[in-house]
Amino acid sequence: MTERDTVAALKRLAGAKPEFRLSELQEDPGERQSLERLAGEIRPHLDGLGLTLRSAGDDYVISRLPEGPFTVSDIGRLRQLAFFRNPEIPDYIQQLVEAYVGRKTGKAPDDPAVLDRMRNAILVQKSQYWKERQVSYRKAYPVLGYLAYHAPVYLVQFEHIFWQLINQGLAKPHMRILDVGTGPGVVPLAVIDLLGRIGSGTADIYAVERSEEHFEAYNALVPAAAKTQGNMVQVHKPIRGDIGTLAARDLPDRIDLMVFSNVLNELRHLDLEGRADLVARLADRLAPDGTIVVVEPADLANSTAMRQTVRAIANRGLTIHSPCSFIWETPCNPVRCWTFEQKTNINPTRLMERLAGGADGYRFINIDIKYSSALLRKDKKTQQAYRVPPGAKVARLSHLHQHVDRKINVVAALMSGNLGDNRTKVYKVCDGTPANPAYVVVPATLRGPNRDALRDIAYGDIVRFYGALVRFNKDHNAYNLVILPGTRIEPIGCSGGERDGTERV
Repeated sequence: MTERDTVAALKRLAGAKPEFRLSELQEDPGERQSLERLAGEIRPHLDGLGLTLRSAGDDYVISRLPEGPFTVSDIGRLRQLAFFRNPEIPDYIQQLVEAYVGRKTGKAPDDPAVLDRMRNAILVQKSQYWKERQVSYRKAYPVLGYLAYHAPVYLVQFEHIFWQLINQGLAKPHMRILDVGTGPGVVPLAVIDLLGRIGSGTADIYAVERSEEHFEAYNALVPAAAKTQGNMVQVHKPIRGDIGTLAARDLPDRIDLMVFSNVLNELRHLDLEGRADLVARLADRLAPDGTIVVVEPADLANSTAMRQTVRAIANRGLTIHSPCSFIWETPCNPVRCWTFEQKTNINPTRLMERLAGGADGYRFINIDIKYSSALLRKDKKTQQAYRVPPGAKVARLSHLHQHVDRKINVVAALMSGNLGDNRTKVYKVCDGTPANPAYVVVPATLRGPNRDALRDIAYGDIVRFYGALVRFNKDHNAYNLVILPGTRIEPIGCSGGERDGTERV
């Protein structure tokens, strides 16, 4: 049977049944291929036919792609929110990592010599990072150190981001996901874990990686995790290549979600414009309603560099969906834009606790989740549709220098949780216009309803402030909007997201 005949038979079965086994197609007269070869032949045609394929024991199940937005059941939502309140790397992933360490070293994961070499690899990586040098993953132990120290935090971190996509209506019941610079597959593992926990949604996972050691770890961990979680995620063989030289035509198309997780900051041979060119070039493979996620560490250098890169990407035709809002419809100047999110700490993994068992053990515990991220779209969709009405009596944050020591009205997005303490509360705000950072300050002496008025405002939501007092902070070259007893605070922009009991900073 020719490939055209096979596709025609596939169409007939799909038209007659919402779900069927690949073995039924194999039984079609003239079809003599093995199930594995047959699956490989039909995969390129599935998306165009609105079908999905997942393995089921010795067979495969073919079903129609669900239509409409991705919805999560109440039980699934409760499970995921419970996970975020006390995040812990699931046992099946910890077992896979420990087994991989054993296979690579030929020794038990708690062998003292193995742990010492992993500690040394972690210390070298941390030193390279803070010296802003390229971190190398050409040998086994740097990858094992990455899996033990960095991967647990990055996995939970991406579950937060993926959950945000679902809550904001940016996810589909079936997602085609491309992880660019996947490393050992942390982003795919996060997707697999989240979908398995909530019990709904499916995905095709594609990935690009240049490191042979990361490539090997990916193939050992990701397909096995997908199988453990019921094959809701179809894992495709990762593409071996350097993303800096990779042509867009070498990647799958109609991608719903393209992820650059802790990747762009490592392209130290490229300047800001070069990184933006790279992302814009690969964005050619996005679906018309696809989303790009860029996420980087929360430290000052990487966070501000990420915001500048995202602004440059937007200048190449994409739209910043969130967390930034451009309520004055003007481009921003992100040179001093340091804003990030902070979530509930994870519990240490077994491997992390073993590494911390020696001297200076605290140096091998990594449980803080802090990251800077941005979502970009091709279809102009944004998280916040609010724009300042013409003639509104509110000041732009870029004009605060004209209003020092005066009470004014402003509209801005809340871009942090409390950066101060329990007495003096400080929140970063932005309206897309300021060159110098602006903060809302709740003085320690303030009493009344305004003291906690910002406590439940979500990251990225828009707020009106009437009668805030402008002060200039010479030490930080920044402006403060001091909340007074008579200041009126009105939330006007809602992200539509769901609070998960964590902080935004």
